[in-house]
Amino acid sequence: MTRQPTVSNLLARLSGAAVPAALVALGASMHRTAPSRAEPAKPAELAELAELAVITALKLVAQPVIAYAAGLALHLSAPQLLAVVVCAGLPTAQNTFIFGQEYGVGEAVANRAVVVTTTLSLATLAAAAALLG
Repeated sequence: MTRQPTVSNLLARLSGAAVPAALVALGASMHRTAPSRAEPAKPAELAELAELAVITALKLVAQPVIAYAAGLALHLSAPQLLAVVVCAGLPTAQNTFIFGQEYGVGEAVANRAVVVTTTLSLATLAAAAALLG
């Protein structure tokens, strides 16, 4: 006798594929939107770089600093404060890219923000852990 899969079992398998599917979509869009290095940067590309720099600074520096200040104001213990600051300093989530792709707005900037903040968060999270650890 074969066992019929339950709805919850099917949903669990489907939800398990969400993150890998998002990573594949992110990688595919990076290949599709990669700028050409043969020509100089245009003003629109410079504006995108400036926007990306602001997004990165807000996500990796300002947000953890605000979380740290809020944690101090709430009199959190050292481990709690570290947890709050680390969570605040995590890189931009892939769902920002997925939403941008879904609605056709800011897809390239969201894509780059995920990649840049993920790369730079290695240093910023290590610094936060060293300062608060």
